[in-house]
Amino acid sequence: MQRYCSPIVAGQGWLAYTAYAVAFILARVFFGDASDKFGGAKVALFCALIETAGQALMWLAVRPELALVGTALTGFGFSLVYPGFGVEAVRRVPAQSRGLATGAYTAFLDLAQGVASPALGLVARGAGLNVVFLVSAFTVLCAALVASWLMVNPPTVGGRQQ
Repeated sequence: MQRYCSPIVAGQGWLAYTAYAVAFILARVFFGDASDKFGGAKVALFCALIETAGQALMWLAVRPELALVGTALTGFGFSLVYPGFGVEAVRRVPAQSRGLATGAYTAFLDLAQGVASPALGLVARGAGLNVVFLVSAFTVLCAALVASWLMVNPPTVGGRQQ
């Protein structure tokens, strides 16, 4: 049975990106306030698990339609992981340092993307495009573990929980 690592294999890259982008935008429009309502760590955990499922589905997809569902899940999940972790980064520093925390958080995201993109390119070249989705699923699962840790270890101010 042939695996479809993504709809790109079938010449439908535009469709895969559209599914990702539409899910991303809809999640931000309809659930953009979720971090305020439920907490950044909870939202980051939930969305990282959705993103992990999307990446795993793209890795395991045996039909292009399944890979498209995987791209939509990935877009939906990724849309709120960044804001969820951002809320946690800002909550864990004194008010006078929140701008610095936001800048540092954003810089590390930029650095991670700058390192991950060429690294995944090397994975694709050495092990095949399909394996990129497996590696990405594992990486996002690690982010879910960080979100779980943040939930268990709430922010403190002066030794008291906030």
